[in-house]
Amino acid sequence: MDLLKKNTQFSANEIASARTSSLEYCEKIINNVSRSFALGINLLNGELKKSVLIGYLLCRIIDTVEDDLSLETQVKEKYLKDFLSCFDNIENSYAYSRINSALKGDKHHLELVKNTHQVFQVYFTLSQNTQNILKKWVSEMCHGMIYFVTKQPKGIRIQNIKEYKNYCYFVAGTVGYLLTDLWREYACKLSEKNYIELNKYSGIFGEALQTINILKDIAWDAKYENSIYIPQEFLLKNGSSHENILDEKYYRQNEKAVKELILIAHENLRASLIYIKEISKFNFRIRFFCIFPLLMAFATLRKIENAPNLLTPEKTIKVSRPEVKKIIRMSFLSALSNKLMLRAVQQISSK
Repeated sequence: MDLLKKNTQFSANEIASARTSSLEYCEKIINNVSRSFALGINLLNGELKKSVLIGYLLCRIIDTVEDDLSLETQVKEKYLKDFLSCFDNIENSYAYSRINSALKGDKHHLELVKNTHQVFQVYFTLSQNTQNILKKWVSEMCHGMIYFVTKQPKGIRIQNIKEYKNYCYFVAGTVGYLLTDLWREYACKLSEKNYIELNKYSGIFGEALQTINILKDIAWDAKYENSIYIPQEFLLKNGSSHENILDEKYYRQNEKAVKELILIAHENLRASLIYIKEISKFNFRIRFFCIFPLLMAFATLRKIENAPNLLTPEKTIKVSRPEVKKIIRMSFLSALSNKLMLRAVQQISSK
């Protein structure tokens, strides 16, 4: 039974205890459902930490639904639409948690869906402004997922660069805007001018990280997820197509198309550095949160470019543990200085 329901049999202490339990759950599960963001979230503090934590988990819940290949299109669309009703009241999130039994995927992701109500219990303890920010951008992401799920029910097939950027906006750019609005709400010494400049690059920051994820898993996504994100126009221009993405006879043509996306990745990552420069060094924790995944992205892109085969269907492109530890140290230093951040990028990219 939901201790947050308006029922006189529950005391204020019992309600507070339920909320504390839900927050503890969210703080625990984040370490199982995120690789690059858990470290940064755990370094944040206060209401900002809670807000970013809940924002990430809400996005992960709908991403779990969107990624489930076992669901019929109509069912997936229904589950995504039903999720939006959870923002209206806590009772809806309890009903939503039960869809877990119909899903397939990573066990930790499924556990999170099963506990959607706990995430929303914490959501409803946030300030009204913060609730509005999360609802706005997570709903935008959800609407975008619904659009692509219904438009391409048999599997994602990106046709051109415009559609690619549209896709990246919905699944990752929205996160960039969500974060920027939270920085505005909680960061110190963040002027309106800084906020305006940050917003110019918020979407690019999200797109940059998404592009790296796409590049490292091109063939895996095509073979096992039935999704091809390399724009068809890039492939056609170089003498291939979506149908030939895994055909070894078209490897050179496919490689040329992939390299066009790599150029976009470089542009986006460089633009993302401008985003971070707009965040004052007084916001050390926020800067680390942004810098760590960005430096990881630079390291991953280097490995992608040096890989003997850009289209292997196995997940072999991975930053080593020793280098991850080194990048963590670099991120702490970079959070103190833009000069050190640029030096770290140069060092990581030139290995």
